[in-house]
Amino acid sequence: MKRPIFFSVFLAVGLVLGMNSMIMGAEVDLKDYNTLIIQDLDVPSGSPAPESAGLQMAEKAVYQLKRYSEKFQLFELIAKEGGKSSKEIPSGKKILIIKGEVKEYGVPTVGKRIGRSFIPGVGGHVGSATFAAHYTFIDKETGKVIYETDLRTTSTGSNDTVEYAMDRNGEALAKLITKYKGK
Repeated sequence: MKRPIFFSVFLAVGLVLGMNSMIMGAEVDLKDYNTLIIQDLDVPSGSPAPESAGLQMAEKAVYQLKRYSEKFQLFELIAKEGGKSSKEIPSGKKILIIKGEVKEYGVPTVGKRIGRSFIPGVGGHVGSATFAAHYTFIDKETGKVIYETDLRTTSTGSNDTVEYAMDRNGEALAKLITKYKGK
């Protein structure tokens, strides 16, 4: 008797949460944006991340987004705020601004690497460096926040550096934008 009730409640909760994520996903529409401006990420005080991590991540995001934009024709112009190409923004274009904040910056350690090597199926070369950021998508014309997300990436294999985890974070951002552009 208790099992069917538990199963029904579990199914109802899953259905509600599943519908909620579908509704939330349907709200984000980036198809109308022609230009993308990336701002340097903020590095909170007391963070283990160096001050330069925000600038470095913005540059990595621009690089990855340009790669994806060439392949999928995402934007006419992608630029880092304050860069040369950000001054060439044509008038009348719809502009999307991406701001961010560094949430996690974990340098690789031998202890983490050894601990992860004991996980079956992973093998000997595992990464232990991590990088996470909170991104906010803003419509420049209205100043309204369109979407917010957290992206966390780790290094892989023998590329066990925070810089590689940041590259992967930029690529994850590019994949997310490609998804919401409908490409």
